[in-house]
Amino acid sequence: MFPKFKLAALSVATAAALLITTGCKDQPNHPNQMNTFDGASYDTLTLAHGALSSLRTQVSTVYPQYASEFNQAAAAYSTAVAAYSVYRTEATSAGQSQVTSAINNLTLSVVVLENAFEADMHVSAENDRRIRAEAAVFRASLGSHISAADILTALEIAATIAETVPETQPYSKLAAMVIAATNAALIAEDAAAGQLIDLSTIQSILPIQ
Repeated sequence: MFPKFKLAALSVATAAALLITTGCKDQPNHPNQMNTFDGASYDTLTLAHGALSSLRTQVSTVYPQYASEFNQAAAAYSTAVAAYSVYRTEATSAGQSQVTSAINNLTLSVVVLENAFEADMHVSAENDRRIRAEAAVFRASLGSHISAADILTALEIAATIAETVPETQPYSKLAAMVIAATNAALIAEDAAAGQLIDLSTIQSILPIQ
């Protein structure tokens, strides 16, 4: 996986460099995982839960204009959790395919949500292109590592882009929210590393009314 670091404490150059140059570090196995797919799916959902839980509070209270995109991501997350819960019970190839499809949809919804944030952060087109191009090269180097890498790539791209927003700008608080959500995801992943898979830690996230 990506390195564990607090983006808010790093310079933009350092964050970008870590994003594209640090090798993939596999998470420790969970003692009760059925197979690699099972453990990696749990890691993916743990990351998404951490990020969306962090975002929900801020979006609902400070940035309600993003409620629609957030609710789509929350719904995709809940669908993925439901599919994963069934897979944990039945462990069939069909169930694995459903989990993979649901997590792919979740990844897309997270990207849509982040794009909505980034459009309002007024990041320079040059910085945006550079960060995404560097991340694409890094992601390609990970090969066939499943979904967790895609969710984490999306989160780290958003946070690295957010770091280019000067603190003096009126939309710097929006950027700080994105960085905080990525940190929350990494903290959640770290806390779950090597621990028993516990579905109570990845409960569905309620939509914003």
